[in-house]
Amino acid sequence: MKYKGGFSGKRHAIVIALSAVLAAGCGGGGSSSSPNPLFNGSGGSNISAVQQAYESIALASNGGLHYLSGQLSFSTSSTGVLSLSPSSYFYSDNSSIPASPANGAQTVTLTQTSVASTLSVPSFTPVRYLVNGSVFVRPVPDQAKVSYSGSNVQENYLATDGQTVVETLLGTSYTTVSLSGLLSGAPSELVSDSDFGLLTDSINGQSLYNLQASWQAGSAYVKVVRQVVGNTLGVGDCVAPATTGTNITPCSTTVSTLENFFPYTSTTDGTIYQLAAGQITTVAGVRAWVANTALSTATPEYRVFYQSNGGIYTGALIKDGTPLQVAPSGGGTPTNFYIFLNSAALQSVKSALNF
Repeated sequence: MKYKGGFSGKRHAIVIALSAVLAAGCGGGGSSSSPNPLFNGSGGSNISAVQQAYESIALASNGGLHYLSGQLSFSTSSTGVLSLSPSSYFYSDNSSIPASPANGAQTVTLTQTSVASTLSVPSFTPVRYLVNGSVFVRPVPDQAKVSYSGSNVQENYLATDGQTVVETLLGTSYTTVSLSGLLSGAPSELVSDSDFGLLTDSINGQSLYNLQASWQAGSAYVKVVRQVVGNTLGVGDCVAPATTGTNITPCSTTVSTLENFFPYTSTTDGTIYQLAAGQITTVAGVRAWVANTALSTATPEYRVFYQSNGGIYTGALIKDGTPLQVAPSGGGTPTNFYIFLNSAALQSVKSALNF
């Protein structure tokens, strides 16, 4: 049996989740514009309440932010012994900053560690982006810088060259939720809207974690509402062969203009794309056809075909101002926030695992 996290479009679950994100106001699940009472930041009184709340967790001295990602596959023997498949993983993307961005943009420390001692962090293919007509590779883990924009928190994600910004996110709303009591009594949104929910499954009556385990003192999770700044075009191979660098495989090398490319049948999603189903415009420095209808992803993305180097290539566009969303594990309407654990909550989960 296979148990898998409920994120639509792993691109955001992996790539965008590797952010140096945030924290926020105080109080049992409610948002607040007042400073976090646990604040131990260094930005001083010249930063907003939102930024103070961010620093109260994002600073390395305060433990940083931790995002859970998992995919668990199990089998049971004839005697009922539970075993994990080698492809399983349950890990955390960890992010922190050394000092307040009020003192200037801060380089984010980003790592990936397995939450389960029996599992390893998987390998992922880096995502690629088109910026000013050129393809750039975004590394895993990310390279990122955090700065303050007005009263908000801005995250710039860099290409492997360490300079080119391939995606910018702006945090606009933050909520901190305290955790206490048993892990088994966790809030429903933590179960449905994060990969913590994977642990609530049971296999042949066996729990994946200690049902009597409690949250450590100071445990909390943080919800953040973020939006994309600027049109952001992720690109990739249209057909075989699969590549990982900047030389991606085009859809066609014999057709050089979009008007002559359609209709096009995608071998990836089986869709027959028609010229009239989109608009031709300029995106990321190239002439591109952008679909009128969004793809079936939690965060709205639009299929793109674009002209470059005498061929036609493909990608997916997230439009400026689009809010990031997550598909609940049980299905239904995507939520407009991502959930991150603080250090105490992560240690609570790690200590409670039965695998």
